[in-house]
Amino acid sequence: MSITIQDYLSASNPDKYQGISRQYTLTVPGGYEASIINYGALITNLMVPDKDGNAADIMLGLKGLDEYMASGSNHGSIVGRSANRISGAKFNLNGTTYELPANDGPNNLHSGNPAYQNVFWEGRVISEAKANLYIHESGIAGIAECDGEALLLSYVSPDGACGFPGNLDTKVMYCWLEDKTLLILYIGKSDKDTVFAPTNHAYFNLAGHNAGSTGEQLLTINADSVTLKDEFNCPDGRIMDVEGTVFDCREARFVSELNESEDPQITMSMGIDQNWCLKTVPGTFSFAGAIEDPKSGRVMEVFTDMPGIQIYGGNHLGGTDQKGDVPYTKYGAVCLEAQMFPNAINIPEFDSPVIKAGETVFHACGYRFV
Repeated sequence: MSITIQDYLSASNPDKYQGISRQYTLTVPGGYEASIINYGALITNLMVPDKDGNAADIMLGLKGLDEYMASGSNHGSIVGRSANRISGAKFNLNGTTYELPANDGPNNLHSGNPAYQNVFWEGRVISEAKANLYIHESGIAGIAECDGEALLLSYVSPDGACGFPGNLDTKVMYCWLEDKTLLILYIGKSDKDTVFAPTNHAYFNLAGHNAGSTGEQLLTINADSVTLKDEFNCPDGRIMDVEGTVFDCREARFVSELNESEDPQITMSMGIDQNWCLKTVPGTFSFAGAIEDPKSGRVMEVFTDMPGIQIYGGNHLGGTDQKGDVPYTKYGAVCLEAQMFPNAINIPEFDSPVIKAGETVFHACGYRFV
């Protein structure tokens, strides 16, 4: 794998971020290429070949840095320190109540600002040997070897940012693995007990980023249950078996069946926006699900050690800030966000998103192309 680096500057004020904003492009043989910028540690482009070997960009994105910085859509971003929703925009930890920004009705969504998705990270290229050392140190079983150099992005979320305790030293490593997996390895260490529950908010369309509806693409999820949401679209602790429901994706189901369902859990969010309880094995890079585009022949599998995956159907896509000339439209993408369960900090029955002071915690998500 080779990595190229170039400036990624503001169109309106090119000098403002000179020397700060960078784009890193990770390329491996076969037509696979991922471009990541250090603003939001986000993926701007993801080139993947189809069944005939023709590569296309399957990552929805925006025109440039100005648009990414102005948008709340989190296209391709690392999100956190706590991804998804926290009920009532508050939580109690070690006897102290922490108040967060209420930026999604009464809830906190994706932590607020400043958070991972709206800051510049420090980026550097590391060797294959160093990347494999991080993989080994993670203790997460089943991750293949890195195929060449890797990108390591670092950011310290300061104590009190968005109301969260602790100076949280975060690293995110992107690399291609030898089995054509784009790996995202999260590393967190804090000087106080805190919440560490990141995700990546990539919008995928396996037919191409500007190909329109994903309704005829097929979704599989390795889960027997989902978390149910309250009237404010936030999990409240209830868990439902998927058997006999539209949420049963243990066998491949058209994405349109989910987005067009009349189930109240789906209509409240104008399309699918739900967390599945994965059958992952703790500490193991486990199969979480897959999405397939029958026309192009592209298949993307998702692997993670985390317990949940949020599936979001692009219910609010639109506007004119998209890259390319074709406007994005509702249901034009699917997000597959490996994560801790939403609102887990307030629900003791869910796997805890808390990391202890001084403890280094690793999580992983991989997008494998087969």
